[in-house]
Amino acid sequence: MRLVLAGLILLIMERVVFGRNIISPLRNAKTTVGILVAGLLILVSQLTFMLSVAASNAGTAAIVLTLVPLICACWLSLTEKRPLTIREGICFVLAASGVFLIVTKGNFTSLDFSFEGVLWGLASAVFSAAYSIQPRKLIIKVGVGPVVGFGMLFGGLVASVMNPPWTMNVQWTALSISAFTYVVLIGTVVAFWCYLSSLKYVSAVIVGLMVCFEPLSAYLLSVFAFDLRIGLWEAAGICLVLLNVLVLSLPKKSTKAVKP
Repeated sequence: MRLVLAGLILLIMERVVFGRNIISPLRNAKTTVGILVAGLLILVSQLTFMLSVAASNAGTAAIVLTLVPLICACWLSLTEKRPLTIREGICFVLAASGVFLIVTKGNFTSLDFSFEGVLWGLASAVFSAAYSIQPRKLIIKVGVGPVVGFGMLFGGLVASVMNPPWTMNVQWTALSISAFTYVVLIGTVVAFWCYLSSLKYVSAVIVGLMVCFEPLSAYLLSVFAFDLRIGLWEAAGICLVLLNVLVLSLPKKSTKAVKP
């Protein structure tokens, strides 16, 4: 239901706000198949992540998900002969270490590396890497709106067939409606649109590294919302994740010789 509503909102915005023809991309069979595949990848990546959380815990699932940029780098090195750079390797270590410290708070026994939990987590990382790579050419060709909108709509419809939302016993109150609306608009529409829009400008490896900001942002919001105190381990983790961005922002050395 969340994906269906998010997809419809994106398509309506694309047509009404931006005045674009949302049907024209579907006239090309190859483009349509690509959009449907993107939708399935989004759905399966979300599903496997939730299964990983259920089989272990949120911290374990978040740490396994930091493998996304490494998987992207391995795939690109195989398909495009693009080796993992030293900078990207350093950033991967910084980001993964930072997330590890944030979610564990220094208590390393809090993690539950059960076989099932890690297996679902690895599956989620693979599918997340896939939807960071697969739709890039489509987004450049037809734009973010149609790809994400129709992709989410299709993925949501598949999920609704598998688990009909109308069969769930949900108590709709003002608070639950507000929370659901927030999840759809901010946590789905805005989050996925921004995430996949970035694929037009940077590589899937760098986009994957930005995934590590999810536990950081969640933790910082919790600090402000619930008046939590930042401990030494969490502060160290925050510094490592931010250092990851600093390293990425450093200008690349020019290989051209300087003329006298």
